[in-house]
Amino acid sequence: MNWEQYYKERPLSLERYINSIWEHKPLLIEVASNGPNLLEVGTGTGALSIFLSYLVHNIISIDNNDGVLERARENTAHLKGRVAFVKADALNLPFADESFDVCFSQGFFEHFADGDTAKLLKEQLRVSKIVLFSVPSFWYPGQDFGDERLMEKEDWLRSLAEFKLEKSIYYGGRKGSEVNPSEIYFKVIS
Repeated sequence: MNWEQYYKERPLSLERYINSIWEHKPLLIEVASNGPNLLEVGTGTGALSIFLSYLVHNIISIDNNDGVLERARENTAHLKGRVAFVKADALNLPFADESFDVCFSQGFFEHFADGDTAKLLKEQLRVSKIVLFSVPSFWYPGQDFGDERLMEKEDWLRSLAEFKLEKSIYYGGRKGSEVNPSEIYFKVIS
């Protein structure tokens, strides 16, 4: 399965959109609180960028898959968002140094090995002052795509040791569980 097929089989209904916003409320608050000029890496359905587009001045979302971008554009039109979608390689972002206040992603970094994660973070820190990213935790109920690294926060902290982390917070839980949070977000600063 590829990402285009994955999102085609899971259309962004209004219910899924609202659930996604609710599930990622702590991440969204952090992203929106750190500047009006945002870059999302890994578009997905576009749900988080669409929501943030109601709150911030400028938001661009990149992905390297034309089908994913087209579906996200359709979702944005349907939900009346203001997101610019751009085809781009996350390892070679087509933006000048310090172009954004915040670079963010959700459900992206867990698909990469530590060495690639470091390269991705360095490139995002080149174009923004802050990188905020969320990954599913060890307690996430399953692998959605199949290649996710579902790790505990301590394992992520070890893999991010070379970076300056300002925050790392567990959040979420499919059933609102405080005991087994399903997501972790990290705030990396330059």
